[in-house]
Amino acid sequence: MKMRTTLLCTLLALWLPLAAGAAPWRVFAVGDLPYGGSELAGLRALFTHAAAEGSPFLIHVGDIKSGSQPCTDAQLAGIAGLFAAQPVPVVYTPGDNEWTDCHRLLAGGHDSLQRLARVRALFFEDPAVLRLGQLGARAAAPDYPELYRFVHRRVMFVVLHVVGSHDGARRAEPRAQAESAARRVANRALLREAADAARTAGLDALVVVFHVDPLFERRRAPRALGWVREALAETLTRFPGPVLALHGDTHRLRHDRPLQGGAGDRLVRVEVPGSPSIGGVWITIDPTADEPFQIEPVWAQGRDLDGEN
Repeated sequence: MKMRTTLLCTLLALWLPLAAGAAPWRVFAVGDLPYGGSELAGLRALFTHAAAEGSPFLIHVGDIKSGSQPCTDAQLAGIAGLFAAQPVPVVYTPGDNEWTDCHRLLAGGHDSLQRLARVRALFFEDPAVLRLGQLGARAAAPDYPELYRFVHRRVMFVVLHVVGSHDGARRAEPRAQAESAARRVANRALLREAADAARTAGLDALVVVFHVDPLFERRRAPRALGWVREALAETLTRFPGPVLALHGDTHRLRHDRPLQGGAGDRLVRVEVPGSPSIGGVWITIDPTADEPFQIEPVWAQGRDLDGEN
C-alpha cells in the first residue's frame, strides 16, 4: 500500500506541472509609457489593474520616457521605484528613449553609452527592482544583464535588447556602432540558446520580448535592424511551436502574423499601444488553440479602468 501511494504521489507530481501548463493563462504587457508625468498615474493604474487581476508578472517593452524629455538619473530612478513597488516581478527591456536618444539636445545632449550604463545600474544591478530572480531568469552574460530568459508555465520567455533609432548605431560614431554590433551578437546568441533549450525541453511556446518595431511591412528593414527578421525566421527553424514577437516602438496596437507561408505562419506579432494612448494588453497564451496568443486591450483613459482605484 505504501509503495502504491508513493507511486501515485510521484505520478501526480509529474502530471500537475503538465496540467498547469496546458491550461490557458494570461500576462499583461505595456510599453512606450509614461511620456511625461501626466501619464504616470495612468501607467500606475494599469499596473494595479493587472496585478489585481492575477498577472503572474508584468511586461514593459521599453521607452519609459519621451524622446524629448531630459535624460536624468532621477527620472530613471522614479520608474525603477514604480517597478519595485509592484507586487509581482516586472519583465523590462530598455527602449531607445531612455539611452540611445539621450544625445539629442532636448534630452540633454548626453553620451548615450553613459546613459545605457545608468539604465543597467538602476534597473538590473539591484535585484529588488525587477525581481527577476523570482522567475528563475538567467542573464546572457555579465556585460548584458538586460538580456535574459526564463520559463513560466511551459513557455520560454527570452528578453532581447533591440531599440529604435537604428539600434543606436549612429553613423560617424564608431563607439556607438561597435556597441550595437556587439550587443547584436549577444542578442542572437541568447535567442538561439533559448530556442534550442525550449525545443529540447519540449516546451509549448516561445515569447520574444524586445522594443523595436521590425517593420515587417517594409520590403527592406531599416539600417542595423535587418538581423531581427532573420533571427526570428531562424528561431522558427529551431523551435517547432508557436512563437510570439512582443514589441513596442511605434505606439500602434497590432496583432497579426507578419510572415506568411510555411513556418512563418507560426509567428504571431503583438505590438502594445503607447503614448498618448494610455493602455496595455492582456495576452492569453493557449498553445493548442488556432490563435495561440489572443489579446485584450485595456485603457486607462476614462474607459476600462473607470471607477477603479
